[in-house]
Amino acid sequence: MCKHLLKAGLIFSALLVSITLPSSAQLQDNGSEPYGSAPFFNGTTYILFEHEMKVVLPVNGSQANLTLFDEAEDMALLDDSGSNVSFNSSYQFHRGDHIYSLVFEGPVKGTLVYNVSRQGQQFILPIRQPEPVRIILPPGYSTGSRSLGIARPEPDIFQDADSGSILTWNNTTQIPYIEINYYRKSAPLALMIIMTILAGAGLVLLIRYYMSINKLKAARMELEKE
Repeated sequence: MCKHLLKAGLIFSALLVSITLPSSAQLQDNGSEPYGSAPFFNGTTYILFEHEMKVVLPVNGSQANLTLFDEAEDMALLDDSGSNVSFNSSYQFHRGDHIYSLVFEGPVKGTLVYNVSRQGQQFILPIRQPEPVRIILPPGYSTGSRSLGIARPEPDIFQDADSGSILTWNNTTQIPYIEINYYRKSAPLALMIIMTILAGAGLVLLIRYYMSINKLKAARMELEKE
């Protein structure tokens, strides 16, 4: 009986988790840019998705040099009106760094956008230049729970938006790196439900244990009387 109760509790908790947590297909990027209409940010923005990251950084000039830890894909240059601007680029891999030298067709004030492949629910960003940083978590994800994941150091601004939580560090001069561990927004509730079910199953087992002990004591007393 005890084993059946415990097994039923575990199965029920698994069902609750599958219902409460959205599927990965629901949270994947559909190719649309949810923050395309956001106000200009004078720093680098990292938009995280489940399997890639979109990086948006402001440019103002006729060239740019990038030194990245990961290889960039689908690089595009946009002017302040959102139109594509042509550019020439050269690439080299040196001592673990991906180095890009970009020369624009003329002076440009706008943004440079590129994608980087990534996996997991942890993001670590070494700070190379002391500039403002904005990180946008995947839709349906958040951070800030000590038991599930937090951001180190704590961001200057945290916005919990439906389209993706936004974390902003305005001053990174004293920050060697930023680390974020994040989780689905439904995870705290799912964890609480699981802990409640396990606690209930443990209480049932404890009660049945004491009931069995009392029955054995009663049976022994009967035998002693005989």
